[in-house]
Amino acid sequence: MRLVLEFDGFYGQDSYEYLRYTQALKDYYLSGTNPGDYFWPVMYPLISSLFSLVIDAKWVLVLISFGSFLGIIGLIPKIIGELYPAKKSAAMINLYVLISFCFSPYFFRSSLIGMSDMLACFFAVCSLYTLLKYIKFFQLKWAILFVALAAAAVMTRYACVVLILPMGCYFVYLLLVGRRWLSIGTATVITCLVLMPHFLIRGGGSFNFLNHSWLVNWNLMNFFSNSFATHDGFQEHSFSNLIYVLSPFCHPGYLLIGAGLLIFSKFKLKNGAPWYLVAGVFLYLLFLAGVEMQNMRFFVIVFPFCVLLFYPAFVRGRNKLPRTLFSAGVVVAILLQTFYFTYSFSKFYKRQVFEKSVAKKIIEMNVEGSIYAFSLDVALINRGVTNEFKNLWSTKYDKFEMGSHVLFNAESTLKQWKGRAPILNWNKLVAEYQLTLVMDFGEGWKLYKIE
Repeated sequence: MRLVLEFDGFYGQDSYEYLRYTQALKDYYLSGTNPGDYFWPVMYPLISSLFSLVIDAKWVLVLISFGSFLGIIGLIPKIIGELYPAKKSAAMINLYVLISFCFSPYFFRSSLIGMSDMLACFFAVCSLYTLLKYIKFFQLKWAILFVALAAAAVMTRYACVVLILPMGCYFVYLLLVGRRWLSIGTATVITCLVLMPHFLIRGGGSFNFLNHSWLVNWNLMNFFSNSFATHDGFQEHSFSNLIYVLSPFCHPGYLLIGAGLLIFSKFKLKNGAPWYLVAGVFLYLLFLAGVEMQNMRFFVIVFPFCVLLFYPAFVRGRNKLPRTLFSAGVVVAILLQTFYFTYSFSKFYKRQVFEKSVAKKIIEMNVEGSIYAFSLDVALINRGVTNEFKNLWSTKYDKFEMGSHVLFNAESTLKQWKGRAPILNWNKLVAEYQLTLVMDFGEGWKLYKIE
């Protein structure tokens, strides 16, 4: 992907922010320059900044994502063996992992992107594995690993706390019932050590995430909504949140065979998945249903847990279907998922090609002065454009600097940002200033000079 297609794994403003803070932390190690504040958990940029001391940061962020993906598909067969010993078959497990993970379009695509989702997912999956080992052996090393990995997952993506909470509750229950005081003390110390970098780096902003719109505006009424007006503009979707949160079970971008597996699913309290696994998935999806937005990316960290719940149905389907029909279904599923991955990944690839093209043209034109923009500004900064960018989303301007430029896409912006700062700023520019077209980059994006 990287060498042939020149796809470097950066898509969306979040990935560029992870890159920015990784480089800021690296500079702090080498020169003592204050890295400044940063909104999200620090674990992903912290780990990537340490590796970036020997490998280029733009490589490291994506290598961590892909390495996490490999770690997950290596652990899942072991977890299936622990959860369903009566259905343990190496060939069956490997086939299931191949179909559900390696050819899952959205999940595999996430492993190629410089984002925190795959690392958080890896830590969460590791947490489940170490908890199963602790329940089996009650050894101190497994207790230490569980708390360290669970805390690392939360410090990579805050939302992991909802997924891991039932596991944590059961772990604490086992410690208290067994009066394992050494394990309790050690677990407390290890948890504090893993959390410490967050508080040292974020300082006074350590709890700012509690003011996130996900929490502040979480509402049961969002379960039944499919359109939302937030600080991210107006968004309208095809399905309500309650339907949307079923995506990791049956959306072709995640688990193409999920709809078929539902036919062979049986809910069992005995010899089924443990309650803390089911509860973690249920609570996480319930949490997302109350959030006033939809994004398929949010299912990456819960997807392996959903797949684990479906394994008995996969075995049952294999045993009941004729061998020829089952084999044909596997081949068709792989081909369809490959096609869907190609389709979904092409959107990311085209966006990156477009960003590189815009950056190259701006540099070649030697555009002088500041540029008013949003959406593309972060990408262009990371692709070599040295102009000062003034964000049209974060600020409502009373006046604009004459002789500067504005990069805007009026075609795609009008509906989503109606009544918000980007459109208010654009309307003011059109009404009170002379905008001279400098370059049409295509796809609706145009560069104007303010006169």
